Amino acid sequence: MLIRAVGPADEAAWALLRSRLWRSADAAELVAEARAFLDGTTMPTIAAVFIAEEEATAVGFLELAVRSFSDGCDSMPVPHVEGWYVEPFARGKGVGRALMESAESWARERGFTELASDTEPWNERSIAAHARCGFRETERLVKFCKTLR
Repeated sequence: MLIRAVGPADEAAWALLRSRLWRSADAAELVAEARAFLDGTTMPTIAAVFIAEEEATAVGFLELAVRSFSDGCDSMPVPHVEGWYVEPFARGKGVGRALMESAESWARERGFTELASDTEPWNERSIAAHARCGFRETERLVKFCKTLR
């Protein structure tokens, strides 16, 4: 397995993996964001991307942003895991952990002292994966919206 920073040749594979993580997102928008990042556009939601490869096939990715703050963290700003995905057939082999370790190294190299992430409260697999990588849960949140007529 190889973990490396995303490069221009990864655009299609990365966009496909993004669409598998964010199934309800507009696929064209996911491709456009990937292309913009790879073209050097400063993106508020993407500061670094790591790709996991097995036998020259992309099997996972992790996207980091640098947020001005993240609930539960003491330091500001703080790198935040915005997207973390491993193909189902590659799970349980350390791919997700290796991606997270690359994110941690990236953050340490830039002087950060914390790494933040989040997931949906119902996503027990993600919660367990974060715990296995050393994250501690800091809070849970249920958001509401009411349509006004």
